[in-house]
Amino acid sequence: MRRHAIVLAVLLGTAAGVPPGTSAQPPPTGPLALDELVERGLAENPELRAARTEIEAAKGRLHQAGLRPNPMLELSGTQNVTGPDNMQMIGFSWPLDLGGRKGARVSVAERELAVKQTQVADRERRLAADIRSKAGEVLAAARNLKVLDDLIAANRETQRLISRRVAEGAAPALDEQLLLVEITRLEAQRAGQAGRLESLRLQLLPLIGLSPALPVGIADTIERAMAVPPQDDAIPRALERRPDLRMARLEESLGEARVDKERAEGRFDASLFTQYQRQDTGFDLMGTDAAGRSRPIQDVFHMVTFGVSITLPVRNRNQGNVAAARAEREGAQRRREATDLMVRQEVASAYAQHEAAARAADIYGRQVLGTARRNLDVIRGSYQLGRGSLLDVIAEQRRLIELEVGYTDVLKQRWDAAVDVRRALGAAR
Repeated sequence: MRRHAIVLAVLLGTAAGVPPGTSAQPPPTGPLALDELVERGLAENPELRAARTEIEAAKGRLHQAGLRPNPMLELSGTQNVTGPDNMQMIGFSWPLDLGGRKGARVSVAERELAVKQTQVADRERRLAADIRSKAGEVLAAARNLKVLDDLIAANRETQRLISRRVAEGAAPALDEQLLLVEITRLEAQRAGQAGRLESLRLQLLPLIGLSPALPVGIADTIERAMAVPPQDDAIPRALERRPDLRMARLEESLGEARVDKERAEGRFDASLFTQYQRQDTGFDLMGTDAAGRSRPIQDVFHMVTFGVSITLPVRNRNQGNVAAARAEREGAQRRREATDLMVRQEVASAYAQHEAAARAADIYGRQVLGTARRNLDVIRGSYQLGRGSLLDVIAEQRRLIELEVGYTDVLKQRWDAAVDVRRALGAAR
C-alpha cells in the first residue's frame, strides 16, 4: 500500500454566508494547512475573543485608577419659620488623595492589565495545542479510512478476477462468496470509520470559529512528522516564554502592589474646604440709626470660611486588609514556585515522550508495516496464480488492517507528543 499525502477536503454542507456573529473572516474556500487552522482559531475562536474583552475592561480600570477624586459642592439654606431670619450657604471641598493612594491604585491596575494579557496569551497557547491535537485525530481517522478504501478497491479487483475464474470453472464458487463477505465487512468498517471522521471534524469546527454548516478541509497528513525545536536549551526557553509562568510572576508582583495599596489606604488623608455664608438676621426690636431715625434691628452678614480636614489613622490603619493582601502575596509566591517546577517537568516529559514515539513510528513504518504489505502482495499474487487459498489472503489482509490501524495509533502518539512539546515550550504559533 503506497504512502502518500492525504488531502482531506470533505464538504460538510453548502453555505450561502456566515451566520451573524460566527466569524469575522470569510469562510475557507479550500483545504487549510495546519498553521492556517491555528491562525484562524486564534483569530475567530469565540471563547478566546470573549477573553480578549477582559483586556479592554482592565484598560478601563487602569484609566479609572489614574483619576483623582471629584470635588464636592454643597448648597444649603435655612429659614426661621417664626420670623424673617434666613441663611444661605455654599460650600466647596477638594479631596487631596494623599499618602501615595493614586500611585498605588495605578500600580495595581497596571499589573492587573498585564495579568489579563498574559491570561489571554496562555489561552492562545492552550487553544493552539487543542486545535493541533484535534487536527491530528481527524488526520488519523482519515488515514484509517484511506486504508479501508484501498483494501476495498483491491478486493473489488480481486473479486472481478475470481468471478471470471468461477465462470471458467477454475475456482470454486465458495471463493466468490467468501470474498463478498469480506468486502461487505470492510464496507461496514468503512461506514463506522467515516462516521468517526465526520464527528471529529465537527468537533474541530468550533475551535476555529466555524459553523458546522461550513466546509473545512485539512491539507496535511498524519505521516508528516511535526517539527519540534531542539532540546538543548528547551527548559530555559520555556521558562522565558511560558505565559502561565509569566502570569504567576505577574500575580506575585500584583500581590506586592496590593499590599502597597492597602497600606496607602491606611495612611492619613486630607481635604481642603471653603464656605460662603449669607445670613440675614435681626431682633424684634427697634433701634436708631446714625441720623437718629428709628429702624428695625436687622442686617445681612457675609462670612467666608476655609480650612483643611485631615483623616487621622489612629485606630483604623487598614490593618486587616494589609494582612489579607500579604497572605495573598504569599500564596502567589508559592504558586509561582509550583508553576516553575511544573514547566520544567512538562518540558522534560514532553521531549521524552516525543523521542520514544518518533523511534516507535520509525521502526513500525520501516520494518513492521513494510514487511506486512509485502507479505500480503506475495500471498495475493500466489492466489491469483492459482496457488494458496483465499482464506490465506483474507487472514493476511486482516492482519495488515490491524497493523495499519496500529501504525496510525503510533503516528498519532508521535503527533500528540510533538503537540505536547510545543505546548510545553509555550508556543501558540
